[in-house]
Amino acid sequence: MFKWVFSLTVVLIASGIAAAFWWGMNRPQILRHPGFGTDCDRLATLANVEDRVDCIRVWYGTNRVLETAPHLAANDGVDVTDGTEEDSRQLHLGRADIWLPKLIEDGGNREIGDTPHVQGPTPSEASELAQYVFLTRITSAGPDRFVTTLQGAIDEGGENAILLFIHGFNVEFDEALIRTAQLSHDLSANEAYAVGAPVLFSWPSAGALSLDDYRGDRDRSLGAAPYLESFLDLLTSELEAAQINIIAHSMGNRVLTQALEDYARDYLERHQRDDLEFRIMLVAADVERDVFDRANIMFDNLDANVTIYTSDKDRALHVSTWVNEENRRRLGDTNRNRPYIRADQNYQTIDATAVATELFGFGLGHNYYSDNPTILWDMMCTIGETAPQDRALEMARFGDEPDGAPYFRINTNVDPQVEACKLRRSAYLAGKGDRVPVEERIDDLEPAAVPPPPPGFQSMPPLGEEETVPITPQATSDFIVFYVDNYDLLDLSPYEPVLQSVVEDGRRINAMTIRVYSDTVGSHALNLVRTERFAQAVRRWFADAGIDPSVIRVEGFGETDLFIATEDEVAERLNRRVELEVVYSE
Repeated sequence: MFKWVFSLTVVLIASGIAAAFWWGMNRPQILRHPGFGTDCDRLATLANVEDRVDCIRVWYGTNRVLETAPHLAANDGVDVTDGTEEDSRQLHLGRADIWLPKLIEDGGNREIGDTPHVQGPTPSEASELAQYVFLTRITSAGPDRFVTTLQGAIDEGGENAILLFIHGFNVEFDEALIRTAQLSHDLSANEAYAVGAPVLFSWPSAGALSLDDYRGDRDRSLGAAPYLESFLDLLTSELEAAQINIIAHSMGNRVLTQALEDYARDYLERHQRDDLEFRIMLVAADVERDVFDRANIMFDNLDANVTIYTSDKDRALHVSTWVNEENRRRLGDTNRNRPYIRADQNYQTIDATAVATELFGFGLGHNYYSDNPTILWDMMCTIGETAPQDRALEMARFGDEPDGAPYFRINTNVDPQVEACKLRRSAYLAGKGDRVPVEERIDDLEPAAVPPPPPGFQSMPPLGEEETVPITPQATSDFIVFYVDNYDLLDLSPYEPVLQSVVEDGRRINAMTIRVYSDTVGSHALNLVRTERFAQAVRRWFADAGIDPSVIRVEGFGETDLFIATEDEVAERLNRRVELEVVYSE
């Protein structure tokens, strides 16, 4: 039986240039089951692996040229053999079956976010194929057949919704269908949430890695916008669904932004519906902020809930800015602590930098939307309209200024109010045998011996378990170092004596630099965010103490420049150091 996932959810995931042409990425070659051309459930039954795989049916719309088999399938329309990079200049409709290994907790071999492909020869034993993801069939049909079968899936599921995915640069048709199935399944891993019947809009990406391919994809993406607009018209006018959830990745945000701007312009006049809910998530969006800013005024006609996921670790977006020769900030770039924010209750910006690593991706920090369990879990709760304050998020402010516009940061140490939104961890210790989340291992690490502080440094000795070490004020020092037990708590009370020593004699401070470093426990990206946040917290403490914040410079270095060289995942206290460089008036 097919496992349906329902709810018309619009998740915008725009991918900038997937700059893997500089990173040696090899695309998996085998995406189709040896029995391609047969429905997935039939293949699973013949191989007796129904308990090891899920069969996901995906509906699609595309303006690609479709190559078809010479015969007609009696009930399902024309069998499709390929979806090319050519623009057909018309909208094609159809469905596809995807064979997806069950998750480990359900008796399979797959992690959330994983799409295991055959990397070598295809196994000869049918049962071994249950370890891999495959496309088993693609068909094309007319609008009546498309609407009837998709409506049947919506009715069968009972959630009355659709999940629409729009892929980005360098994505072939087969790959886009598989990713849609994986997203819809994994976003529904918790039974408390249903994201909708999986639907794909695929534009004619070349699925190749070169600068010319990127520029060609950029043009083809914008040319696909009218066909996506027509597809949205079909989904909203011909189907009885109450909720549309849209996910667009990378360059797919260019398609979506243009299509939604035109679609929303006269939405109320053409559709005359006020009962349809739109939820839009923009993740890793490779679209200029000013372009999106102009377009989203039209989005108000949809009364859509829009969530923008950003990251400072998205190197693909950095390359995209350079390639486009515009030097205009991308929507998916956090820009350290200055992401795009719209002051509207229907809009939320979420900084995913702390966890935006790719467990199964290219290492560019760009595909975190689909293959990072932590991000998937938060997206699931976004679709379920769980309030940000009830999830594993902490509030931040633009530029870390006290009066800056608010946004949110993912923080795996936050205990959410809604149990279903307790994040699954995505950072794992490498080479340690079984995968156990880092957060569950930190407490088991043996404390490192603490050597004496660096010669000539004025320092605060590490705190003991139950006693406070007295601090001798060093008001005359211009260089002070102290050590931190836990950056995540952002509790400065244990360190206030040393901070107070900087300001207690009332001398005027002309300049101050705050530098924060980390040990090697956790990912480099996470430690960079931790140290930056702690540096900002120290800056706010001094600002509250009366120091002009404009003279204070902060830097978070993460685990670079270790004072004590250690292996990865070593909780060395002397590496968790804070340096204060203070310049007083004469």
